[in-house]
Amino acid sequence: MTAHRVTLRSVAAGLAASLLLFCVGCATGAPAAEVPRTAPVHPVHEGDEHPPPAVVEDGRGPRALPYSPLCRRVKCIALTFDDGPGPYTAQLLDILRRENVRATFFLVGNEPVHTHPDLVRRIAREGHVVGNHTWTHPVLTGLPEAEVRDQLSRTQTVLQELTGVRPTLMRPPKGLTDARVTGVARELGLAQILWNVTATDYHNTTTELVRKLVLERALPGGVVLLHDVLPWTVPAVPDIIAGLRKAGYTLVTVSQLYENMQPGGQYPTWATPAPVPPPPAPARPQPTAS
Repeated sequence: MTAHRVTLRSVAAGLAASLLLFCVGCATGAPAAEVPRTAPVHPVHEGDEHPPPAVVEDGRGPRALPYSPLCRRVKCIALTFDDGPGPYTAQLLDILRRENVRATFFLVGNEPVHTHPDLVRRIAREGHVVGNHTWTHPVLTGLPEAEVRDQLSRTQTVLQELTGVRPTLMRPPKGLTDARVTGVARELGLAQILWNVTATDYHNTTTELVRKLVLERALPGGVVLLHDVLPWTVPAVPDIIAGLRKAGYTLVTVSQLYENMQPGGQYPTWATPAPVPPPPAPARPQPTAS
């Protein structure tokens, strides 16, 4: 009898939860079904520590990543910064200039770029790579294809106007991409840049923890996701740079990390091992005098 009452209670609780979700959907106008997609979506939310492996369109799994000749010889790592420019970007640029480091910035076209056009120009002028992070930072996989194209095209236009260079890299917000997003990126000449190292700095809100997590999670061929719009992240950058250099890393831009990136392609593909530089050759024994 007791088990029977527990079962009825469980069923009733499940029905109540379903009804609550239904009512919330009605109240918020949430759609009843997801937007149809032509390929599986692999959610890689900003802050994930271990993203799932990406799947290429032909279904044969990830191909070897095209690391540059430099980054096949040495331990390379690329610092990337999302969602700016913002109130802390100038401070970050001062740090990078002082440390002689080039980074990759994925900029949001609407308010950040229009609010700080001089910073966009400075980013490009000081040798950093400018990437497209959409117009208003929506999840692209939830938009019709025409809106995906508009989000990326408008940002391409304004960034080219400000810097004189048309971006060739984009980062889909929250790392969410699918076949439609890939098709539009290919059409616009944009490679999709994801990441394989993060400090989860939207959730870990102290400078020391951001520094610690980047240095613990760094790996050869790494693409580090950080956000220059966060006040605790930018102060961590000097110690991150020092720690990476102490560990033998060469800091590069994404464009220096890879060669021959293809429009629409995803970099990195997480199932592909990062390059490990060969060990140094053993020292030759010196001949002894006879």
